[in-house]
Amino acid sequence: MKKTVAILAVVIMSASVAFASQVGEKVDPKHQQRVNDMNMMAQGFNMVLNGFLYNSERNVVNGVKLIQGGVTNIKEQGDLKKYLPEDTAYAYKFGEKTLRRIMEYSTEVVENFQAKDADAAMESGMLLLRQCNSCHSRVRGW
Repeated sequence: MKKTVAILAVVIMSASVAFASQVGEKVDPKHQQRVNDMNMMAQGFNMVLNGFLYNSERNVVNGVKLIQGGVTNIKEQGDLKKYLPEDTAYAYKFGEKTLRRIMEYSTEVVENFQAKDADAAMESGMLLLRQCNSCHSRVRGW
């Protein structure tokens, strides 16, 4: 079951990276920054999943660093209302709460993995994925 969930998560994240990096699109710099931040976090999540599958602490730690780096980039943009697309700027409080939870769950992933508690690490990873999905569902209208 866990392998199925992990494989499904890899497929979802890979598809999101492929979709976000479509070539030939003309985008404004603000949009491009969002795409870059999402790509960074998606790559990080893929590394975490790879770390789970191959029992690689290095991949888990480096993946979490990418995820948290994406969150930090978003926070450094300042006002989240200005960072979000105009039609979803109303959800900035939801976005702020989601960013906090992503940081919390990603830290738990590393702590649990380093404590050799694979089940807790996977559970924290799935909670992390749920945060990503909930934000994309609400802000991006999936």
